[in-house]
Amino acid sequence: MPEIVNANVVDIMFDGKPIPGLKGFTFKIYKDKREIPAIGSRETFGYSYGKLHIRGQILVHSNSTLLNEHMENDTTFQITINMPLDPFMPGSEGAVKNIAFDECHVEDREFSLDAHGYAVTTYTWSAVRIREA
Repeated sequence: MPEIVNANVVDIMFDGKPIPGLKGFTFKIYKDKREIPAIGSRETFGYSYGKLHIRGQILVHSNSTLLNEHMENDTTFQITINMPLDPFMPGSEGAVKNIAFDECHVEDREFSLDAHGYAVTTYTWSAVRIREA
């Protein structure tokens, strides 16, 4: 059964505080993967999996002094997301999906300004672990 979420009611917190001007939030989870070749064949015998990588981006209107400070001081923070599931989805009345990213680091930031004067800063971050409930 899919989990349907309405983005307008999602709470995203950074060390327990909201980020003013939050425009967007994305994350990606992937593992290191290595092929194990079969002896005497051109086929793959199997795969070996390694470290879990967690990376994402935070888009903010103009700028975020909080994220800039974390980047400049090389300090970690926690991101927590509380996503109420769509109440019209069968069996999800009052259900909330919680995701926590621990020991996050800001890796870089990119500032963009369009022809209409709209400014956005994109912060790329990584985390040590993810916890979902």
